[in-house]
Amino acid sequence: MFLPKPDSTNSQTFYNFLSTVISSGVAFITMPAFTRLLGAGQFGLYSIYTSWLAILVCIMGLNVKAGLGAGYYRFDGDYYGFRSSTLVEGSVICIIITAVLLTFNAPLRKALGYPALPFIFLILESFAQYVLNFANLSWVYEKHAARNMSLSLATLILTTSLSIFLLLNWGGPKEHLYYARVLGAALPQISLAAFIWVFLFREKKCGYNPIYWKYSLAFGVPMVFHTLSHQVLSQSDRIMMQMYSIGDVEIGVYSFFYSFSGILSVLLSALNNSWCPFLYDDLSRKAFSVLNSKVSNYVQIFTILCCGFLMVSREFAKAFTGSEYWAGMPIIPVFVLVAYCTFFYQFAVNYELYHAKPRIVAAGTIIAALTNIVFNAILIPPYGMYGAAAATLLSYIALASMHTFIVTTWKGEKYPLSYRPVAKGALTVALFCAFYYLLSGLAAVRWAIGILLGIYLVWSVYHRKTIF
Repeated sequence: MFLPKPDSTNSQTFYNFLSTVISSGVAFITMPAFTRLLGAGQFGLYSIYTSWLAILVCIMGLNVKAGLGAGYYRFDGDYYGFRSSTLVEGSVICIIITAVLLTFNAPLRKALGYPALPFIFLILESFAQYVLNFANLSWVYEKHAARNMSLSLATLILTTSLSIFLLLNWGGPKEHLYYARVLGAALPQISLAAFIWVFLFREKKCGYNPIYWKYSLAFGVPMVFHTLSHQVLSQSDRIMMQMYSIGDVEIGVYSFFYSFSGILSVLLSALNNSWCPFLYDDLSRKAFSVLNSKVSNYVQIFTILCCGFLMVSREFAKAFTGSEYWAGMPIIPVFVLVAYCTFFYQFAVNYELYHAKPRIVAAGTIIAALTNIVFNAILIPPYGMYGAAAATLLSYIALASMHTFIVTTWKGEKYPLSYRPVAKGALTVALFCAFYYLLSGLAAVRWAIGILLGIYLVWSVYHRKTIF
């Protein structure tokens, strides 16, 4: 059996960054085209479709793929057999879920308000996304980032081009125009998923294995609650703003800056995808001194990205929006701190997942989601979108604090990572949040600082010859 050589640390990070940035960038650039081709009403219907899709993807396969990272080390003697067996297990579960949904399609379609066509493709696309996400996660730990980049680009190009073609040549009723966007996104993903499934399975064929299936199921089920809780954590603020009769304009302003600051979350996701495999390698070798040196480099990278973003974000936000959005500028630092809290808590969560503790991860996210709902109920009525932003930050601080406490008080094994660099990084970001307000009218000064930070980061990476 031929197994390709893994990518190096730097190429892994480079490919992850490139694929994530290109995918997000093109999606952002093409969004105005889809809003114009669909119109506000049809775009809204498709947005609701994608919301349900995100929830269904959390359930598909009961998230058995979540055990791939820890399984890479636990079953290192037969990892590819473990991977194929887990792929089959997840697919069987997806087929059962699909059968149940199709059996009860009439009441479900009535509840969702969907005709048959989008409902069927909602199920099929969620199945396809499960397979594509499975491949993405497996290639992360196998350090094949070039494969991930190729898959993400192929998915993006095919779904975008087919969607535009179908929208321009739609011959059906105008009230069903969003079907074209549904088909344009779903058909390429379904085709790619079928090809990827065969590709992964053929690397080493392995079906039912009770040890692998039991392990993956025990890992995956708690992570279903983790991913669903993340959906609540990310969506409850806007839903509750609407419940408390906050105006549509204010909700729109809040949503824009939430998404705008999400650029940092995209970058963090790309970095974390590259970081986890090498973190797990060092943990398995107990190379803790080497690992803590990499932690310092990782903290430096993300801290500088956050600080640089703070210095230049005002002008970028103004370039993408009209003046009616500018009242939301003060909440940008709050969302930057949310991103840094996510960065902070991922160190503990990655460690928990390495030790196969998905229940702890899920419990923390569920508690954070409930905390967010409580803080939203307290802060939104008097403070509107500023209260929602504060509630989000407080929830993520609670999440980071819980996981940090868990791993640092863990009995049986001392937590090997130093939190000193991350704490210093958090204080640095907090200081730059203050600069964001103090230098609000001094764009030239802020941009000069941002450029200098970028130059320093590039010089540091070049000087040490490694990203981490």
